[in-house]
Amino acid sequence: MKFINSLIAIVFLSLSLTYAQNSVSPDNTLIKYYSAFLSLNLTHALDEARIIYHLSKEPSFRKDLMENEINKINQRIKDANADIANIIINTTDSKKNEIDKSLKSIDEHLAQVILDINAIHLKLKNDESISKLISDIYAQIDKAENKDHLELKRILNLKSSEDPLLVIPE
Repeated sequence: MKFINSLIAIVFLSLSLTYAQNSVSPDNTLIKYYSAFLSLNLTHALDEARIIYHLSKEPSFRKDLMENEINKINQRIKDANADIANIIINTTDSKKNEIDKSLKSIDEHLAQVILDINAIHLKLKNDESISKLISDIYAQIDKAENKDHLELKRILNLKSSEDPLLVIPE
């Protein structure tokens, strides 16, 4: 009888520990959504950089418009960094080591973008060409999204979200 009570107690404790561990473990769903938001921010910044690059090639462009668009890219990069932090928070410790290289690479690309943005602000004040810096911004964001973030998704086994379905009432 004592053996059965001990066995029941061990099973109960095992189930309790398993439940407690699962209730505080990071949620893969959150990682999936933060990854999607990271893609959204990087893709928007990429498109904005492409547009600004073509504007910068024009003989005359409004500096205030350019400053405004550069600030939008800067905000997208800040938001992308927040998404990366949330991915790290919600990743299990065992996976953190696996994604570390991709995260460091994304971080290096985004840090270079911030440096280029700061240089653009100075060049705009001095009426210097900014096309090369914008081209570098585009290349850095492209590598962060289409190389490193894809690798991160592969390691974490994140599948793309399905497109919403249009439901037409009968």
